[in-house]
Amino acid sequence: MLLKHVQVLDPIEPEEMEMLQRVFDQVCNVRGFRKQTPEAVDVARLIMNLYQHGIRLERQLIAMVL
Repeated sequence: MLLKHVQVLDPIEPEEMEMLQRVFDQVCNVRGFRKQTPEAVDVARLIMNLYQHGIRLERQLIAMVL
């Protein structure tokens, strides 16, 4: 019964991961966050959450996170 409430996510392909890394790097650079800080971790979580909810274009992700 629990399984019908769990969303199965597709694996992230290497080229998608590269794009997500570029988004993360750009957002951290613009905001002045050093990687490995709590703020940068929050940015990474937000990027992944948006991506998993269907925001797949690099420009859209950047715009939504900035």
